Amino acid sequence: METGKIEALIKIYPHKDFLPCAVAHYIAASLGITPKEVGESATGMKVKLDQCQLGLYGYGRKNISDYKILGRPVKLTEEELSRIRAAAKDGKISCKELWEIADAAKIPRAEIGNAADSLGLKIGPCQLGAF
Repeated sequence: METGKIEALIKIYPHKDFLPCAVAHYIAASLGITPKEVGESATGMKVKLDQCQLGLYGYGRKNISDYKILGRPVKLTEEELSRIRAAAKDGKISCKELWEIADAAKIPRAEIGNAADSLGLKIGPCQLGAF
């Protein structure tokens, strides 16, 4: 994929220095490329990825305000929490796996991210390459 097309779509977003996770995924889907390609282009353009759909980053200024939106009480069923535990390997679970669990259970992605965090799981890698 030509980087110019990716960069052109990133530049359309009104906040020049930030690109929300959902918009980055939309760009990837519309171009038929991987989210990581969009993330790499954004990084190359010095555009920061923002508003992680799992709640991990982009909700305030890092180290100053509520950068994450994790830490709320988890209200998932034991069955839903068991699915998360079963998908985790060595205390880690990928964003993609969490998305799949959330979408299958029709649970908001941020709620799944919060649940994984409450279980003490390390979340990663990021589909956009943010971490």
